[in-house]
Amino acid sequence: MKTTRSSSPLRAASVLALACVLCVGPAMAQTKPFPADRTISLVVGFAPGGFADSFARVIADELGRKWKSVVIVENNAGAGGNIATANVANRAPDGYRVLVTTTAIAINSTLYVKPGYNLGDLTPVAVPVSSAEALATHPSQPKSLKAFLDAYKDKEVTFATAGIGSGSHIAAEYFLKNIAKVKALHVPFRGGNLSVQAAVGNQVDLVASSYGVTPQINDGKLTGLAVGSAARVPTMPGVPTYTEGGYPFLAESWVGLFVPARTPADIVQKYNASILEIMADPAVKAKLTAMGFQQHQRTVDESAAYVKDEVVKWGAMVKAIGLKVDE
Repeated sequence: MKTTRSSSPLRAASVLALACVLCVGPAMAQTKPFPADRTISLVVGFAPGGFADSFARVIADELGRKWKSVVIVENNAGAGGNIATANVANRAPDGYRVLVTTTAIAINSTLYVKPGYNLGDLTPVAVPVSSAEALATHPSQPKSLKAFLDAYKDKEVTFATAGIGSGSHIAAEYFLKNIAKVKALHVPFRGGNLSVQAAVGNQVDLVASSYGVTPQINDGKLTGLAVGSAARVPTMPGVPTYTEGGYPFLAESWVGLFVPARTPADIVQKYNASILEIMADPAVKAKLTAMGFQQHQRTVDESAAYVKDEVVKWGAMVKAIGLKVDE
């Protein structure tokens, strides 16, 4: 009896210690810093090889090395980027699924009656790159923007883009109809490469593009008429701005990264800081410049303010051309 009584406190203490160990183990695992050992998905709302996808693949490689994590690019194209946006907006706010999209997210807020999400469902992480919207034509056409528009004063201009509702579509139609005051017929294609090739083949009068038209202009396969940036684009130095051509007009498409709303602020800041550090690397900077990207060092707050302004700017153009998608 004495032995039994004397061992009870000892046994109770052992059980208590074991319980503490079992409780502390999971707690310690849960506090492992993000991204822990989980795969991160950069969800791109467009097909491989395009504007957003090309940037996402550079960032995925560099972020994976920097964080010693697996970072993959997941293409989820459709509905002008809305499918991927809804996909991320409706996921857990844990930082493991990041939307990589374009100006489309600003345009779609006005263009679509039912985009499948609310913009408030997402938090901007960064808007680190952009590309000026450009107009280009076949070399057989007039060589300047003014000469081209004069030639089409009394006839309809056909212009190709990567698709209905793209930044290139909205910017070009707004410029042609509301600023230049010419008749214009939009010819949408399933992707930027097809629209550019239509212009190279002289099947349309113009192509409106941002990211994908640079090589053809520099190779002489197309004539660049104007770019929608404040200054000339370094990769297309021979192409004047709209303003230089006599038509003050600014239009740039951009790539932005977003996470679900309520994602912890420290995770959002970690993404932003890491992306900006990656882009400050000379090798990465040179790669992005060669690809035709203009680079921006924006904080989280600056990115959020920029997106807000872009929703208003592109929304005004969508309304001006009378475009609406009811689906």
